[in-house]
Amino acid sequence: MDPKNSEESVLTLEKLAKRVDIKVQGEQQVWHVWNPGASERVLLLHGGSGSWTHWLKNIRMLSQNREVWALDLPGFGESGLPPKAIDVDDLVLPVMEGMKEILGSSPIDVLGFSFGGLLAGYIAATDETRIRKLILIGVPALGLTNTPLTLRGLRPEMNTMEIQEVHRNNLKVMMIADERVIDKQTIQIQLHNVERDRLKRRRIARSAVMLELQKKWTCPVYTVWGELDGLYKGQLDQVRQRFQNCDLREFHVIPNAGHWVQYEQPNAFNRCIMKILDSQIAH
Repeated sequence: MDPKNSEESVLTLEKLAKRVDIKVQGEQQVWHVWNPGASERVLLLHGGSGSWTHWLKNIRMLSQNREVWALDLPGFGESGLPPKAIDVDDLVLPVMEGMKEILGSSPIDVLGFSFGGLLAGYIAATDETRIRKLILIGVPALGLTNTPLTLRGLRPEMNTMEIQEVHRNNLKVMMIADERVIDKQTIQIQLHNVERDRLKRRRIARSAVMLELQKKWTCPVYTVWGELDGLYKGQLDQVRQRFQNCDLREFHVIPNAGHWVQYEQPNAFNRCIMKILDSQIAH
């Protein structure tokens, strides 16, 4: 792993960004942008129980020659939860409204990780003009079942060390294949993000809704998966078959990576994404 990537701190990267706060449906949406004014643009949509920090090890590379926008999705991070929102389908219109205010009406390349990829799938199905390239990373809702993950819960009486151990366990089980990657900063990122997750009742990620949504996509689609993604152990061949009803251009598998592939193997992931973003769209 590149030391420069592994040692990137949240505070350092946040100081390099311009923060933009807007109100949508009466609730705050928090956006960050790096390298504003660059001619090419990309939007990053993070995963469940996350924030823009899910992209900590990718933003610096992506923003070398692009304007990179990262949104704290409504109900996560520092963005407010829309009234009565309980799942991803309730976030589609608020996020699209925020995109229009922040990004205008031109289509933009979108990277969607896990829950954020599911949201991107809804957006692409709702308005075919919003997304130029749809890049899905470890997305759920493909109708594939696997052995339930043994995630641990937090209890009020737990002390700091016990809380950290719960997050370490859950990161190992759900997010990261090589536990050596789970350092103090990784646990702190997870802890801080989980604390701010206000969209607790989501269930759509366990459905097969992406199979229907993709029938409405008109943009080219690219997917990236960690070889050891805990959601799809031994199932990546089946995963590929689940994208038969869209314009799937490329299907990438990053070796030695779990679900949070862009964090665990940032160099391989960044190279892959840069090739996708730089490629010309042939119709």
